[in-house]
Amino acid sequence: MEELRAEIDRIDVALFDLFAERLGYIHRAPAIKAPNGIPADVPERVRTVVENARRHAEARGLDPDLYGDFWERMVAQAIATEEDMLKPKAR
Repeated sequence: MEELRAEIDRIDVALFDLFAERLGYIHRAPAIKAPNGIPADVPERVRTVVENARRHAEARGLDPDLYGDFWERMVAQAIATEEDMLKPKAR
C-alpha cells in the first residue's frame, strides 16, 4: 500500500506542476489581450475549454460532470486573475 500511495503522491505533484505551467500561460494572456481589446472573459472560449475537459474525461473513463465542474472553477479563477491583471494600475 505504501508504494501505491507514493505513486499517487508522485502523480499529484506532477499535476500541480502542470497547473503551475498552465497558470504561467494565464499570466501571459493579458499582455496579448489588452492591446487587442480582448476581454478576460470570452464565453465561447470558456464553453470550448469546459466541453473539451468533459470530453477528455469521458474518453478516459472519468466522470465528465466532476471534471467539467472542476474545469469551470479553474477557468473562473483564471478569468479573475486576468481581470485583475488587466485593471489599470493606480499611480
